[in-house]
Amino acid sequence: MKYQLVFIGFGEAAYNISLGLASEGFTNMAAYDAFMDDPQRGKLIHQRAEEAKVPLISLEEACAEGRFIASMNSAKVAVSVASGIIPQLKSGQVYVDLNSASPTVEEEIDKIPRAEGVRFCDAGVMGTVPGNRHKVPMFLAGDGAKAFCDAFSPCGMKLTVLDAPAGGASAIKMLKSVVMKGLPQLMFESYAAAEKYGVLDTLTESLSESLNGKTVEKLSNTFIARTMIHAERRSAEMRDVVATLEALGVDASMSKATVAKLDALAEEHWAEKMDPSGNMDYKDAIRLWVNKES
Repeated sequence: MKYQLVFIGFGEAAYNISLGLASEGFTNMAAYDAFMDDPQRGKLIHQRAEEAKVPLISLEEACAEGRFIASMNSAKVAVSVASGIIPQLKSGQVYVDLNSASPTVEEEIDKIPRAEGVRFCDAGVMGTVPGNRHKVPMFLAGDGAKAFCDAFSPCGMKLTVLDAPAGGASAIKMLKSVVMKGLPQLMFESYAAAEKYGVLDTLTESLSESLNGKTVEKLSNTFIARTMIHAERRSAEMRDVVATLEALGVDASMSKATVAKLDALAEEHWAEKMDPSGNMDYKDAIRLWVNKES
């Protein structure tokens, strides 16, 4: 095939990855962008392509001449773009979805009918592309993950192949957001009340004593099993927290959600089923909870 890598969509992310790959000496690239001939948006696309020395080609040529077809558009069009390309591919070609899409979207793409020997790689991009360029960490899943990793790891890309079907890589990106975007909301709720009491610095110091220097694994071992066992008591404590926040006029929505979660755990009576000390590896505890209905 004429091109080792073809970008479908040549926006900021594809542009930066191509610059990074070119800095490693990899130049066997091309791109197609639906807006490359647009009177307004096309100028920037052509400017970036010229700077990165990436030829702009037709969609037909992209499908026929690219070994790795990398979709870099947006999550809302990921399935429609894939549906128009994957059925045209031939054995040996790999379709790579690098959009920030949900696992269900990746699973839907993986189900698009394709010729034998055509593979699919779900790529979860785990950082900002402009700052990292081609070295932005990525998790890869699906039957095309290893081929993509083998081809581009030598070019400096930070690729990790998961033993998971398509959707697994994007799941990590999405589920990481549960913690990384949820934690700031907890901090807003707690810190706002602390500021009203005039104890924000002391609260921060107290949290530091509890959290600083501990790995995520250690915190998980501390939190998961003990929360399951002591859910009823902790729910009662959080009801007092909600009352305190509301008395201060602070939005208590996160704490109310915590009460609801703890109440649900308490109804499952984990204290009667587990070591009361709570000394259980977080992975074992989570598996126990996830498989409770089986």
